[in-house]
Amino acid sequence: MFTILHKHRKSYMITTSLFLLSTADAIFTDIGLRQAVITELNPIMNSIYDTSIFLFYFIKIVLPLALIFCAPYAFSSRIVKRTLTCAIVIYFGVFVYHIGWSTYVFFLFS
Repeated sequence: MFTILHKHRKSYMITTSLFLLSTADAIFTDIGLRQAVITELNPIMNSIYDTSIFLFYFIKIVLPLALIFCAPYAFSSRIVKRTLTCAIVIYFGVFVYHIGWSTYVFFLFS
């Protein structure tokens, strides 16, 4: 088992990072929407959030989690690696944005 983990270490790091950033995005977005300080810019996720918050969290958390289990198989393609790396960069930017607005709101109301 450890040889599989070592062999696919980079793919597990990428998918785990994507999972953590997606989870943080879901939590920050939910808090921001509940407090009415942000809006969901993705129209598909906005519709899902309006329909079911559980489904919103399911998509944001369970799908990246499932990707972790598929990592050894999914990373055989270079385009998959590049696409997931691009997704991490985008999610990191969104994470920085969430930190920015939450810090602003914290200092505004304290």
